[in-house]
Amino acid sequence: MEGERVDIKDLVDPSFLQDFQDNFALCVGVSSLTEDVKGNALTQSSYFTECCTNIIRTSEIGLQRCRLCDMRGGEEAARTGKPAVYKCHAGLTDFAAPIMLEGIQIGAIFGGQILTEPPNEQRFRKIAREIGVDSDKFMAAIKKVPIVPEESIQAAARVLFSVANTFSKMAYQTLMLQERNRELVLANCRMNNIFKTMSDGVLIIDEDGIVKKVNKITEHIFGKPASELVLNSIQELVGAKAPCSEKILQRHEVYNDIEIIIDTNAGRIHCLSSGSPIMDNEGIASGGVITLRPMEKVQKLINRFSGAQAAFGFDDIIGQSPAFLKTIKVASMAAASMTNVLLEGESGTGKEVFAQAIHNNSVRCKGPFVAINCGAIPRELVGSELFGYTDGAFTGAKRGGRPGKFELASGGTLFLDEIGDMPLDQQVALLRVLQERKITRIGDDKVMPVDVRIICASNKDLADEVKKGNFRQDLYYRLNVVSIKIPSLRQRQEDILLLFDYMLDHIGHEWDSKVKYIDPEVMWLLKDYSWPGNVRELQNVVERIISIADGDVVRLEHLPESILNNTDKIDEVPPLSHLIDMEDIRENRKHLFAEKEYQRITSLLTQFGGNVSQVAREMGVARSTLYRKMQRFNTPN
Repeated sequence: MEGERVDIKDLVDPSFLQDFQDNFALCVGVSSLTEDVKGNALTQSSYFTECCTNIIRTSEIGLQRCRLCDMRGGEEAARTGKPAVYKCHAGLTDFAAPIMLEGIQIGAIFGGQILTEPPNEQRFRKIAREIGVDSDKFMAAIKKVPIVPEESIQAAARVLFSVANTFSKMAYQTLMLQERNRELVLANCRMNNIFKTMSDGVLIIDEDGIVKKVNKITEHIFGKPASELVLNSIQELVGAKAPCSEKILQRHEVYNDIEIIIDTNAGRIHCLSSGSPIMDNEGIASGGVITLRPMEKVQKLINRFSGAQAAFGFDDIIGQSPAFLKTIKVASMAAASMTNVLLEGESGTGKEVFAQAIHNNSVRCKGPFVAINCGAIPRELVGSELFGYTDGAFTGAKRGGRPGKFELASGGTLFLDEIGDMPLDQQVALLRVLQERKITRIGDDKVMPVDVRIICASNKDLADEVKKGNFRQDLYYRLNVVSIKIPSLRQRQEDILLLFDYMLDHIGHEWDSKVKYIDPEVMWLLKDYSWPGNVRELQNVVERIISIADGDVVRLEHLPESILNNTDKIDEVPPLSHLIDMEDIRENRKHLFAEKEYQRITSLLTQFGGNVSQVAREMGVARSTLYRKMQRFNTPN
C-alpha cells in the first residue's frame, strides 16, 4: 500500500485528533500539531508559542523550513520505530511520533517549540536574519518560550509515541472496516444485478412469510408492480397450499421444481417453484428465497432440446405436377391464417412435412411444433398424453405429474397425426378444448388456458368415418376449416424421378455412395410402379439401392421384388443405347428449384411492396444474399 494513496482524514477523525492534541499540549505545556506525510496540517495548532505562530511561520523561508523539519522528524521516527527528539531550524526543541498504516507512514503528531536551556542571543539573532524576520521581535518571542528539562521532553515524546500507535491501530481498523464495507457493497451490487437479470421470478420473504423484495420478472408474472406485491403475505400471492408455506417457513427445508398454479391479473399461470430458507450464522431462519419459472418457459426448453421443432419448409417439398403445386399453394395460404387445418392423404404422402411447412410459414414459427400420433397411443393413455396429469392421478402416474402435449405446444402448433384413430370419448374432450381453449389435467380441478393451433392429419376419409359413426360430426366440422388433400405418388408420376434423384443424391451423399448412372429400365419401372407406400416407400427403395449397389450404376437387380414383379412392363421400355447420367437429372432439378426460388422472391417482393429488408427477413437470408439472388435471376425491385 502506498501512503500517498491513503488520506489519514478518512481513517482517523480529525476532531478526535484535535481534542487529544489540545489536551496533550495543555497538560504537558508544549505546542502540538498533526500533519500528513506531505507536511499539510490536519489540525489547528495547539498552544503554539507566539514565536512560531506569529514570527517564524509568517516568513516563506521559515514556513518551508518548518515543514521540512516536521517531515524529517516524522520520517526518522517511522524509520527507527521510536519517538524522534530533534532541534528545529529555528533552534527550538521538537519531538515527533509517526502514525503508521501497515508499515507505511501516513502522518505524524508533533510536540515541542520549547527550549532545554536559556537562549543564546547571538545564535538566535543569526537565525532570524537567515529566515528573514525582525531579529528584535524574534528575540523577544524566544525569551517567552518555556524551558523544559531534557528528561521531561523524552517522557512527553514517549507518551506521544504511545498515543500515535493507538491512532495507527485505529487507522488500520478503520481501513479494514472500509475494505469490508466496500466488499459488502460490491457483493450487494452483484447480488442485485443477479437478482434483476435472472430469467425467473424471484421473491425474498422474511421469517413471517411477508414479501420484502421482488424482481422485474415477478412483476411480469403477476401483472402487478412491485409496490402491490411487497408487504403481502406469500400465501396470499401463491396460495396457502403452496409448498413455500410449509417447507421454508415451518420446516426450513429446500424444495425444487414443484408445480403450482398462480392466480394473476392475466388469469391462472402454471409455474415451477423452487425455494430455499435464508439462515443466519447461528442457523436461525430469517426468511427465504422463492423462484417462479412459468411453465411456458420450461416447455420451450423441453421442446428446444427434445426436438419439438419443425424442420421443413415449403422449399423442402419437392414436386412439379400441377396437382401437387396446387396443394402447396393451398397449404401456403393456410399458413398465413390461424385456422385449424385438416391434411388428408394416404400413408407416406408427407402429411407431417406439410404440417411442419405450414407451421414454419406461420406467425407461430418461433413457437414449438409438437407432434403426436393418435393411432400409436393405447386408448386409455390418449387423454393423459394430450392433457397431462397430476401427481397420483392414476396407478403408474409419474411422481410430480406431467404436462400434456397441449401444454408443451402452447404458443405454437400441435400436430395430431392419424386423428381418425382417436377414441370417441377423447374426441369429446378434444372438442371442448378446441372450443374453450382451456385444459384440465387428469386428476386436477384447475383450468389452464392454452394457445395452440391445431393441424390434423388422417389417412382415412373423415367424412366417411362420420357417416360410419366412428368420428364425431361436430369435431369434424371444428377441424375441417381448411381441408388439404395431398395427392398420392401414383397421382403425380412426373414427380417420381425427381424425388428418386433427390433422395439418391441426398442419401447417397450421407452414405458416401458411388452411384452416378441409372439403367433406363430402372427409371421406367420406377415411374410405372403404383407406389402404395408413396414417398416413404420410395425412400426405402433408394436406401436399399444405395446399400446393395456395388458399382456406379443402378441396375434392375438392385430393385426390390415388389417392383420387379411388373416384368411385363420391361418390354415397354423404349430403346435407349446409353445409361442415364445422374448429373443431367440434377441439372433439371436445380433448374426447377431455381424457378421456385424466383417465383418466391417475386411473390414476396409484391407482398411487401418491394421492401428488400422485409423479404430477406421473411426468407431468413441476409440482404446481400437476396441482392445476389435477384441479380442472378434478373429480378426487378
